[in-house]
Amino acid sequence: MRCVPEARPGAAATAPGAPPEPSDSRSRIAPWASPAAQQRLATLEARPTGGTTEVAAAVERAQRDHRDRVADGLMLYAGTNVLSPGVEAAHDGSLSTRPAMGWPGEKEQTAVEEIEQLEVLAIGQVAHALRGRYAEVRYLSATMANLAAYVAFTEPGDTIAVLSPEAGGHTSHQEADGAAGIRGLTVAHLPYSPEALDTDAVAVQAFVEQVRPRLILVGGSVALFPHDLGPLRAAADRVGAVLVYDASHTAGLIAAGCFQDPLAEGADVVTFSTYKTLAGPAGGAAVSLAAEHAARLAAAAYPTLLSNYDPSRLGPLAVAAGEAVEQSPAWAVPTVECAVELAARLHALGLPVIGQHRGFTQTHQVVIDAHGLGGARAAVRRLASSGVHAGTCRVPWQRPGTPPEGIRFGTQEFVRRGGGIDLVPAVADLVHQCLTATDVAPLRAVTRDLRGRLTCDLWGRPAPAPAAADLPAGPR
Repeated sequence: MRCVPEARPGAAATAPGAPPEPSDSRSRIAPWASPAAQQRLATLEARPTGGTTEVAAAVERAQRDHRDRVADGLMLYAGTNVLSPGVEAAHDGSLSTRPAMGWPGEKEQTAVEEIEQLEVLAIGQVAHALRGRYAEVRYLSATMANLAAYVAFTEPGDTIAVLSPEAGGHTSHQEADGAAGIRGLTVAHLPYSPEALDTDAVAVQAFVEQVRPRLILVGGSVALFPHDLGPLRAAADRVGAVLVYDASHTAGLIAAGCFQDPLAEGADVVTFSTYKTLAGPAGGAAVSLAAEHAARLAAAAYPTLLSNYDPSRLGPLAVAAGEAVEQSPAWAVPTVECAVELAARLHALGLPVIGQHRGFTQTHQVVIDAHGLGGARAAVRRLASSGVHAGTCRVPWQRPGTPPEGIRFGTQEFVRRGGGIDLVPAVADLVHQCLTATDVAPLRAVTRDLRGRLTCDLWGRPAPAPAAADLPAGPR
């Protein structure tokens, strides 16, 4: 007997497999979305798909076009990266459908002995890379790792102290629309010094004694300089708080020995993304030195936040962590050097680069104040129309609730794709022209020419051939 699925509502009026015609201009899949999202979604939803063969072709076309867009442009977004050949080779997608719940030796499933081996490899490599004794690697994102820390060390109704979004704190640290709010926590923002671009070491003492948070969290989305963890550690000890450091953007630099060592400097737990500077598969992790902290983080992972997870991440993550430590080929030091040079060049060209008095940056990130450039969102769109890809961020002196006023660049993918400090002056000139020129249309050819000078990546892989035709700038 053949099973025939019931027709979807409205399907009779359309060709088999085609989406129903919208009754108005709203998106069918997210009619609650913003006007800008509605417009984009309506365009995408209007594209015919048909049956499985047509869907597969549309998938292949979208993936190819994305590869072409990246190949033709200059990727300076601070939260992305390109995988090494070793990390790519370690990925086995067939593992992603294999549940493996619990610790090795007490799994709920059988036929998972090799996944147990991969778990041990990944845990060992990640813990070693971040200079910890214990690692939890099953989290699906750094946001989940942060939520796990809240579950592990707080109770609903507790207060935590974090950086504000303007000071670089991530959404997952916040109470409104953030993971902290999901846990039912009250969020207090740490005193911050815009001049020091760090917490206010003097004010934080009295603040913590008054607020008495159960958890203090620093690090996050904007990471130009190390945090002074000494005063935070002392304050945490006085009130019995756990000190957590979100190294999502700097984990790879920490592993390479090119940035501060949070655990050695006083943090109890380090959470992080595994795909940014660490250059592994997408996901999150946490490391610690104390078994008590590690046991709580593991219990928060399973069974609290996860049942199954994606074991196909384990092999690539183990390799990426090892590569970040070994630095062969070296990418961490050149990444920071290129960021410092890019910031200095942009400043010399008259752009308001943040952090001049401290040398601009000590990481892969460079931040420009875009208040005088029409705002960060408009500036990032101008860059994208020229094939230069960056992101927005908030800056310390802007008002809460206002649109982002910072442009955040990152040099990590530029370096791993073969870029060196010799090309940074040309990159800075291009960025400056994109942000100041009246007509940016001719700059797309400049970007393509500059991108063509990256002939091979750090591992000798030749750069992808340019697309046969320009892809439309911005959303398609």
